[in-house]
Amino acid sequence: MIKHISDRVGVMYLGNLVELTKSDELYKNPIHPYTRALLSAIPIPDPKEEREKKRIPIDGEIPSSINPIPGCKFASRCSIVKDICRTQIPSLVEVNTGHFVACHQIKS
Repeated sequence: MIKHISDRVGVMYLGNLVELTKSDELYKNPIHPYTRALLSAIPIPDPKEEREKKRIPIDGEIPSSINPIPGCKFASRCSIVKDICRTQIPSLVEVNTGHFVACHQIKS
């Protein structure tokens, strides 16, 4: 539904913006690992396509929002986590024109 009614979409994880871009761009080119996992969970109405679709699981424990972990809030569940992710909060950076991502592993 969001794809059809919004011009821009912001994806949040535990109250932190992790990706922001035009709606069409987000669905064509999701960059943040959390965004990719979210979009992979959207059902496809065609049963054959739905069976063949690759879902991206999110493993690990959800961190406490009351007692947040240091660094990136998604680090404990991220498939591309590095040491820096566990100590420093990533800044939202423009990786493509109008496409912003908060991830240490994504280069602009």
